[in-house]
Amino acid sequence: MEPDRTATPPENDGAGSECACFECGATADTRWREHVFPYGAGASAVELNVTLPVRVCRSCGFEFLDHEAETLQHEAVCAHLGVLTPKEIRGIRRRHGMSRAEFSRVTGLGEATLNRWENAILIQNAANDRCLRLWRSNEKRPRAGTPGGVTTTGGRNTKTRVEGFRGKDDLKAAELASRRKVVEEIENG
Repeated sequence: MEPDRTATPPENDGAGSECACFECGATADTRWREHVFPYGAGASAVELNVTLPVRVCRSCGFEFLDHEAETLQHEAVCAHLGVLTPKEIRGIRRRHGMSRAEFSRVTGLGEATLNRWENAILIQNAANDRCLRLWRSNEKRPRAGTPGGVTTTGGRNTKTRVEGFRGKDDLKAAELASRRKVVEEIENG
């Protein structure tokens, strides 16, 4: 296995925040340590390096990792795979001002799937990552709640009208047409 990228914490001096020990309940200090862990299987397996916060109990000496360490390990895997992190995915959705349900409806991605990506339960595949990156880079964004979307152009919002709109099926067709238009605009520059 070959070593790969290193994810590091924000600037720190070796000491960190305090939390309670899982064993005895006393205060635990944070020590940042380099950690190497395997990712993948067989010939494609690699070792990933990450600096993790290790919690050390002042009273009993018990050492443990918590959610912050898991998040940093997940980010290291995302960096290795070249995909967006959960924080970046959540940021894309929020930048568009949409709830998870709205973003799901407009993009066609499952709401539960978005939840899993945003909470580091699963990592999106390359195709879905590209879709998310299109949403991140696109300045002309469809808005949830309108049949044709709202497109931001030169600082003005313009609603797209859908003639003869008759209900749910037309809404789905309009959202699909809106997504296709966004992709075409991105591809055509």
